[in-house]
Order: sequence, then C-alpha cells, then structure tokens
Amino acid sequence: MTRVLPILTGLAIGALALLPARLLLPTPPLSAASVSGSIWRATMNDAAIGSAWLGQVDLRLQPAALFDGRLQWQVAGAVTGRLFQGASGGGGEGLTGTLPGTALPGLPLAGITLADTGLTLDVDGRCRSASGQINATLAVALAGQTSLAGAPRCDGAVLLLPLASPDGRVRLDARITAQGWQARLAIAGAAPAEAMALAAAGFARTGGETVLTREASW
Repeated sequence: MTRVLPILTGLAIGALALLPARLLLPTPPLSAASVSGSIWRATMNDAAIGSAWLGQVDLRLQPAALFDGRLQWQVAGAVTGRLFQGASGGGGEGLTGTLPGTALPGLPLAGITLADTGLTLDVDGRCRSASGQINATLAVALAGQTSLAGAPRCDGAVLLLPLASPDGRVRLDARITAQGWQARLAIAGAAPAEAMALAAAGFARTGGETVLTREASW
C-alpha cells in the first residue's frame, strides 16, 4: 500500500497536466477574455475583477494542495497570491496587489490595494471568511483625507469592506456579492464650501453627513 499511494498520486498529477485550461474559466467578479494553457499552468488574458483591468494573469498549479482535497494555483500578475477551488467552494489566500479605482466605478477612488488578503466563498458565491488589509487611495481629498483603510469581513453571506480615514471622518462601506456591489461613501463635518462642491458631484446631505451611494452588477 505504501508503494501504491505515490503511484496513484503521480498518475493524478499527470492527468491534471492534460486537462484543458477552459476548466479554469473564472466566474464573476473575476473574468477573462480567454484562458490558454492547461490546468497545470495557464494564462488568463485580459483578466479583470469587475471593471478593474488586470491584464495578463499567470496561474501555476500547486500539487501539494491536492492532499488537502483542493486545486490551488500560484498567481502572478497585477495581483499575486493563491487561488483555490474545492468541493465546498473556493477563494484566495495571501492576495497582494493594487487594483485601479475603476474596481468600484462611480466612486472617487484612484486605487485599491490588497495586503495579504484572504477570501473563502461557498459554491454559491456566499462569503464564508475574509481576512487581511485593504487600503484605498482617494482620487481627491475629502475633508482633508486622502486614504482609507480597513479589514474585510463577512456580513452574513455578503463580503463587507468597511474602510475609514485615519481620523474617522470619511467612511466607505462596500457590500459585495457574486451578483454585484453596493457602496456608501460618507463624510462627516464637511465644510460648507466643500459640501456645496460635493453636492454638485452627486453627494447628498443625510443625517448630518454628506453621502454618495453607488451600486452595480457584475
């Protein structure tokens, strides 16, 4: 039996090398114009997360993860880390990189940076766990602030990104599902001149805050 197991493992890994790359076709919000190569080593061409273009993303299978009952790939490109898929769902680990602000179009963001971010979804795309750090750079200063930061987490089945400025006056709460996203950007204590400029940009006064809401489907 001790000799049979390595042989069976070798056969399984060899069979994976022959599987076509089309089995790696991503699901929303991750997409790609095409996928080339094999399940062992593949390239996603014109990959994107939502509307945030990532360009070419290379995937390399990590055979050791087979012993944990899942397929796992090392990712190289605008975002690095690991993607995995198993019988109960999939997700990513150690994801690090910067997405352009168009990841959440309609919001005044210049970019979103992932730092050792992890996410696990079930087979229906519902959030099961989230970790790491997310930082967002504002395209324009709001209440004197230029950046937001926070830790992603699951709010029931929804992935929640609760980001805030260092002084807490600017807050972005984004709720993300497999179908799309909703976001609320709120500024507390905006000066009158700034509040007028924000109103012209689509913000509204709500309960003492200046608020912009946006949503979109993938």
